[in-house]
Amino acid sequence: MDHSNIVAMFEMMDTSSKGTISFVQYKEALKTLGLLNKDEVLIDDGHIITLDKFRAEVCIRPASPQASARKF
Repeated sequence: MDHSNIVAMFEMMDTSSKGTISFVQYKEALKTLGLLNKDEVLIDDGHIITLDKFRAEVCIRPASPQASARKF
């Protein structure tokens, strides 16, 4: 995914401009991007999600086959 798209999505979720998003927002973003399998369970480790962490996670997760199909 393009860096500017990752930043744009993060900024849309960070409505208070604190530089962080909640775990729930993070999880929903991964679903929206097709990077979270519906059967996959993420566990909230209690740490805040920063842009750097969000970017790293988005870049390492493979897109689901359904996400690829939605592109067409």
